[in-house]
Amino acid sequence: MFAKQTVFVVGAGASAELNLPTGQELKKQISAALSYDRGYYIEFSDHRISDAINEDASSRDERNISNYIEACDLIRSALPAAISIDNFIDAHQGNHYVEFCGKLAIVKAIWEAEKSSKLSKFCGSAKQGISSVSQTWLIPFF
Repeated sequence: MFAKQTVFVVGAGASAELNLPTGQELKKQISAALSYDRGYYIEFSDHRISDAINEDASSRDERNISNYIEACDLIRSALPAAISIDNFIDAHQGNHYVEFCGKLAIVKAIWEAEKSSKLSKFCGSAKQGISSVSQTWLIPFF
């Protein structure tokens, strides 16, 4: 059908039908992933976020995670007005903490969404998979 290799870039709206978050929903999930409780220790809603931040700080020989907390606060406060998380990260290109925390939260949000999406069934078994996406735009597209 196509003479050359072709790449299709499909936006977040197209994935909503597959039970994946839209851009607006993704921004909310990213903000939630970067929320934390400030007690004696900083505790993120997901221990894997804490672990990844602590590991990155350690690899950079940083004794505390205040730069990461500042980046999380910046992302959470500005994200509602941002066009997208990608646009926000791009606007802060070169700020390791914003880039790291933003991408970390993107991975968490998409990973969680994919587990309960129609794609998880589609990729799981051929028989169940086709029926899980049979009423979506994927079948006519392919």
